[in-house]
Amino acid sequence: MKKIITLLFAAMAFANVIVAQDNIILRTGDEINAKVQEVGLTDIKYKRTDNPNGPLYTILKRDVFM
Repeated sequence: MKKIITLLFAAMAFANVIVAQDNIILRTGDEINAKVQEVGLTDIKYKRTDNPNGPLYTILKRDVFM
């Protein structure tokens, strides 16, 4: 029983990691697959989903469509 519960929790945690991504659409029409880390007054900080351990990128809110 413990193995089943452990496996169930591991599967739920893994599913959250896969689904946890955002799409940033720029005013130019470009799309960035990212995980948003912080939203400030004038900028958005994010990590790219293809390199989650990479650098933290910053983009101005005025350049973002949605």
